[in-house]
Amino acid sequence: MAADKLIEVQWSDPEIKSFVAANPQPRSLGPTADDQLSKLKLPVLAFEATPGVAEKTFHLGPRPALERDVVMDDANPVWYQLVERYGDITVSVSGDLRVQHEFAPGAFPIYEKPVTPGAAPQAGPTVSVFDDRAEGGEEGYLAEYTIMKFGVPYTVTVECTDLAKDQCRDTTQISKDSELLKLIRAAPPAPQ
Repeated sequence: MAADKLIEVQWSDPEIKSFVAANPQPRSLGPTADDQLSKLKLPVLAFEATPGVAEKTFHLGPRPALERDVVMDDANPVWYQLVERYGDITVSVSGDLRVQHEFAPGAFPIYEKPVTPGAAPQAGPTVSVFDDRAEGGEEGYLAEYTIMKFGVPYTVTVECTDLAKDQCRDTTQISKDSELLKLIRAAPPAPQ
């Protein structure tokens, strides 16, 4: 049942309205990617520049050529994943309108952590770091965070090889890189 439910995009958000008014031509990621992204039923976020976490690995060798893939379901364009490979670092941004879980009201009460006096607030999203090598499938370390924009959860995943594992542990840089996430495409539905 939850698979049929979709998150409602806040198309009236001022950032979307401003973007649509100012950008009649969306940022191009290449002809194939543009064709795919034009079908999406949600706003598309992407990095406007190379994330700093990837830039820091370029001292490991020559600057690698950017490889980018767009992953989505053309038949049901309610989710996407942009995957960018920078040699030893892979960064992906995904957005998904499908409702993943539904719980009965009050089933899981939320408890707030008390803030201790003198604790400095963290700028940007909270980043989680995982070493998934023992699980298989990944080639090294993962760092991940989710932000909410326009009512939609967007997840950024940074995957690092063993050579770049220290970059995946640099949660300050990864969190700071979230400032580079920008709206690159938005196609609000036509008014009815």
